[in-house]
Amino acid sequence: MHRNVPALRRSLLTTALLATPLFAAADTGAGVDTWRASKLDPTAGAASATPDPRGTSWLSPGQRRSPGGMLYLCPAEPPDLTDAGDWAWYGNVQFGYLSTSGDDGNALWNRYVAWDSGLVLGLLQLSARRAADGSYADVRANRTSEDDAFFEAAFGRAGSYKVQAFLRELPNVLSHNAKPIWNGVGTNALTLPANLSPAGSTTEQVAAASAATPERTLKVTRSKQGVGFDMFLSPQWTVHANFSDEERNGARPFGGAFYYGFAFPDNAAVFETTKPIDDRTINLGAALRYAGPVWRMDFAYAGSFYRDRYTRYTYENPFALTPIVPGATSPPLVRGQFATEPDNGYHNLRATFTRKLPWNGEASLTASAGQMRQNDALIAPIDCTGTFGIDGDGSGVPGPNNPFLYSCAQWNTPAALSRPRADLAIDTTRVDARATLQPGERFTLRAGATFNRDDYRGTYLAYNPLTGDYGYITENGAAGSLVPGAVGTWNPLTSPSAIVRVRNLPLDRETTSANLGADFRASEHNTFGATASFKRDERTNRERERADTSSVKLTWINRALAGVTLRANATWLKRRGDDYVYDPYGFTYSTSLPGFVPPPDGVPSFTVDAMRKYDLADVDETKFDVMATLALAADMTLSATVRGDRNDYDAQIGRQRYDTLGATLQWEWQPSPATRASAYFGYDMSRLDLANVGDVNTTPDPTLGGANYPDSARWWSTDRQHNRNAGFTLDRSVGRWRFDAAWNALYARGITDFRFNSGSALAYFADSIGGIRDGAFPALKYRVDSVTVGATYAWSERWSVRVFDLVERGRIEDWHYFGFDAERAFGRRIYTDGGPEDYRANLIGVLVDVKL
Repeated sequence: MHRNVPALRRSLLTTALLATPLFAAADTGAGVDTWRASKLDPTAGAASATPDPRGTSWLSPGQRRSPGGMLYLCPAEPPDLTDAGDWAWYGNVQFGYLSTSGDDGNALWNRYVAWDSGLVLGLLQLSARRAADGSYADVRANRTSEDDAFFEAAFGRAGSYKVQAFLRELPNVLSHNAKPIWNGVGTNALTLPANLSPAGSTTEQVAAASAATPERTLKVTRSKQGVGFDMFLSPQWTVHANFSDEERNGARPFGGAFYYGFAFPDNAAVFETTKPIDDRTINLGAALRYAGPVWRMDFAYAGSFYRDRYTRYTYENPFALTPIVPGATSPPLVRGQFATEPDNGYHNLRATFTRKLPWNGEASLTASAGQMRQNDALIAPIDCTGTFGIDGDGSGVPGPNNPFLYSCAQWNTPAALSRPRADLAIDTTRVDARATLQPGERFTLRAGATFNRDDYRGTYLAYNPLTGDYGYITENGAAGSLVPGAVGTWNPLTSPSAIVRVRNLPLDRETTSANLGADFRASEHNTFGATASFKRDERTNRERERADTSSVKLTWINRALAGVTLRANATWLKRRGDDYVYDPYGFTYSTSLPGFVPPPDGVPSFTVDAMRKYDLADVDETKFDVMATLALAADMTLSATVRGDRNDYDAQIGRQRYDTLGATLQWEWQPSPATRASAYFGYDMSRLDLANVGDVNTTPDPTLGGANYPDSARWWSTDRQHNRNAGFTLDRSVGRWRFDAAWNALYARGITDFRFNSGSALAYFADSIGGIRDGAFPALKYRVDSVTVGATYAWSERWSVRVFDLVERGRIEDWHYFGFDAERAFGRRIYTDGGPEDYRANLIGVLVDVKL
């Protein structure tokens, strides 16, 4: 109810409230986070707002379209403002109750949401404006469940300043049927239950423990909070600053191998453990901007700092390891460990200068410099006590007579490291220049050039000063407990011919690119465009030092037919480079160290010379897309899109082909502000061809078809993906009633065909397999259908109630998890996640909306 407010002032306030999006004042070009909403209401109230009966224009009736021919959405009805002194405000609150049933614990149903039965706050929204000086204040909040909620607030004065803050909780359910055999899930120390002995349990005991473990949910909850500040220092200068802190807590399925389980199925072990997630990322940003009639300038800083509560996590191994040497034994190896993501920081400074040019032109230059730094404490190479490795003489004492047995005390301490911290960094430099000119009404010229450089700072040589060994312990000591000398280290005296990784791999990169383009409006109905681009990519320690990519893009826009807008783009791309070196990584291995003695048969080739990695291989690409928009009537639009690309890689071994094709068809109808309907259908397909060869020997021969990589060990695979999606929406208002309905369907099907010349092409094979074989893995299928129907009744101008029902069904077939519903322990392979499962769930809600 309005009291003592002139009609003109009330109209201005209403217009300002509608024209200014929530939290978008002072400086709309910067913010502290993206748009916040929830799965209960992705539009945060916008979709349920009452359309303005006047349609898209207050001046003339009829539907309006974008320059591309698409219908504009009908704006919401202006809110009724309530006066409070100099302020006028508007607000609404939506609350109610949700009821879930069916398979409502399924991870796919609960992905990025926590559907729980109970009371919910659908939306709380308050907005206030003061016409006298342009001051405003906004609050918006939602709470679907304990782990799914947001709150944000902003206040300021238009043209002067803005302050905003937010809180956000978002769940990410990763598995609803996890069965980890370990205790301590979510911590950095996983221990076996009392009925299992570390390094002393049988496969039957572990299988029984796995079967008896109840299913549980594994999820990660993200909690993010932040503040932002914008201020106009003068009509030309503005300043902006923001801060956000995102915390992640929970657990997720992870690995835990104890050497090659496929090669030693009755000895090694493969585990799927649970990794603890307890980390945070702090982001900082600040900018100073100038906008004048000729010049614009922008000076900015961005910083990001990642911190993890844990530097590592450990897990107990239930199985004993036995050497392949007859008569030898291995000390119990009871624990494995993984390092967590290292703490790191990032700083970036950027400056942009933009100037208007004659011929309605503009030129801009951006320069930035940054550094990524990682200096976290390094963990000890192994977590063990006593000895590890292979006890060949039964004495249990490492020494010259027992060369494959090692003392834990010389490896389970940070003193066994080259240095206590990583001390690594990457310096980044970027310069970007762009210019546009419009010498005539029908002609536009565009040009740009970019230089980007990444410099790796620091190298790490893995060296243990306590033993004189180089390298690191392989597979938590498991490899050296099975195979003599496979511990993962090189020593010039005791193992001069061991081939192990000893250094990190610096990947410096410098990229220079340029483009030149033009657009020409040949007639009232036809516009043509062309762009030529070139990029030179120079890298260190990669297969190619230089790769050059050139492309040409042509565009065409046509409006010759009444009501039809046609857009077409075609791009041709070619990448070539200098000589391809199939194995540039030798300097990171012990073969590069003084004192290395080649094995009697020479240094084995670890890579076939015909391998071409897809990011550096020669490639010819053709890409196109065509979009047509047809105005069937003043209130109806039909649009269609076809797009595709073809990539041909010059590779005998590696990626050979990657092609995609897609099409969409969309229909929209808005006969009046009270009625809206739409339908769409989409189809996508892709094909990926790969080829590779198995290594069957350890000679220095890298040639394809040679001793190491014979033709009999070659294999090929083709991965085909077909996706279909469709949907329909209807929104109709009749008197006090408003009805809505939506249907969405997604069907994805993928299948991988394979062909191999003999069993030697496989990682794990039976000797009886021979000759050319071909076939396919079972199809991967993912199908989700959902239907939502709802009705809203406005029993007064302030009160309304909405009742809705969401039914969703998912059907999933993933052969990777076949049999996991029956057991998770297969010999010495222990799995935790049961994989995606079919589900059928129902969500019924009753929401009451009150205009305050």
